[in-house]
Amino acid sequence: MSLSRPAEAPGQFFRRRERDRAAYLHSVRAKRFVPNSGHTLFVIDFAALWVAALALLSAIYSRLDIPTMGQVGLVCVVSVAIALALLYACGSYRLDVLARFSSALGPIPIALPIAALLLTIILHYGFTNWFPHALIYRSISRCATVALVEMGASLVVTIWTRTLYIVMARQHWFKRRLLVLGTGARARHLFELLNSEAHRNVTDLVFLPESILGAHVKSSQVPLDYIAVVGKRRIDELAQDLRSDGIVIALDERRGLALDHLLKCKTAGIPVMEYDSFLERETGRVDLRWLDLAWLVYSPGFSFNVIDDVLKRTIDILISLVLLAISFPMLVAAVIAIKLEDKGPIIYRQHRVTLGGREFTIYKLRTMRTDAESAGAQWASVDDPRITSVGAFLRKSRLDEIPQLVNVLLGDMSLVGPRPERPQFVEMLSREIPLYPLRHNVRAGVTGWAQINYPYGASVDDARCKLEYDLYYIKNYSFLRDISIILQTFRTLVLRKGGR
Repeated sequence: MSLSRPAEAPGQFFRRRERDRAAYLHSVRAKRFVPNSGHTLFVIDFAALWVAALALLSAIYSRLDIPTMGQVGLVCVVSVAIALALLYACGSYRLDVLARFSSALGPIPIALPIAALLLTIILHYGFTNWFPHALIYRSISRCATVALVEMGASLVVTIWTRTLYIVMARQHWFKRRLLVLGTGARARHLFELLNSEAHRNVTDLVFLPESILGAHVKSSQVPLDYIAVVGKRRIDELAQDLRSDGIVIALDERRGLALDHLLKCKTAGIPVMEYDSFLERETGRVDLRWLDLAWLVYSPGFSFNVIDDVLKRTIDILISLVLLAISFPMLVAAVIAIKLEDKGPIIYRQHRVTLGGREFTIYKLRTMRTDAESAGAQWASVDDPRITSVGAFLRKSRLDEIPQLVNVLLGDMSLVGPRPERPQFVEMLSREIPLYPLRHNVRAGVTGWAQINYPYGASVDDARCKLEYDLYYIKNYSFLRDISIILQTFRTLVLRKGGR
């Protein structure tokens, strides 16, 4: 059987090539640019805060006795940087926070007052040394005035930017159209995930039956209203007609698929995403329910280098020393309160598991009665009667975790990583949950990706969910991600989430 192409008339080959090229260019031009919602709001905030701060201080800097426009610019830089950092730390750019206007405004009254306080401290204690001849920085009341003026402008700006964001969202600026190949169990899970409140405003779903790739069609588990009528059209034609922003392969059975037209979509610049990779990107975790071990083996990730290790250890040491110095007065007050309550020991020591499965002794402020574990090791429960009155406050405020900074300095822990578990629970959970030992490929952490995304867990199911976040962190480790997690931990501390 010959596979050679039939002979073409003179010039026919070149006309066909130009026609194919024109079709390809048309498909590429048809693609839309869909901006990321959180990134867009951050850029708008940055521009608006900078313009407002510079315009306001430029108009009144002589009344505030700021000597030069150069110092005005520096004050604006510091002010905007602090405001953006605090807004980010309070979760202002998270997809779930941006789902509604009321929740989008929520972080502002927390972030901006703290930003004003920090700006006052930096102006009074930092700028005094940098500009010793400027009288304004020697007066803490004048520094507070500058900070309040700046944060007042920031308040107006951030309310306006979030109003603008909601208008843009309702005009579908951030809404991408995804074609989902499949209508079975995997597709149903995707439907439920992307129809949640957080994703609904940024995702438009269209499901395609398995038959479009030659697979057997089973009973659909996706609402019929979301399934496109295919007819005789190919998937590349549908992707172009529907102006798809991406294609997700969510088939329960992948054998015997005709992939040639799917390849045309890929080469035309339309992203074709494997199911596990798409879930990982959208949820920030490695979903164990649908995990294909082959995907975990072949997909990129789990890579660490010497520079990463050096940077991580350096940041661990520096930040731990700073936090210990800052928290020392609170630590002393907590020690006195614990001692006055029941005269028991102040520091609680416990064996935990860290890098390589090695056991170490963790240090915490004692928050439970001295006989709390007379019946053996057990997880803390909601309103656990073993927790003392002082201990309940320490747990909610996370002040009981301060001594763990000593563990960080000793090298047993890192600031960021999976939370260390007790050996008894590690042994049990390793039997119950696949891949659980992988969390010991890095040092245990004081905070972590799971801690800022999932509440306190006290069951095997909770441990499984937290492992999904831990695997995502280990698989996608980066120095900048560590900094991001440290900043976002501020939200859990201020809102007092996660303690039990």
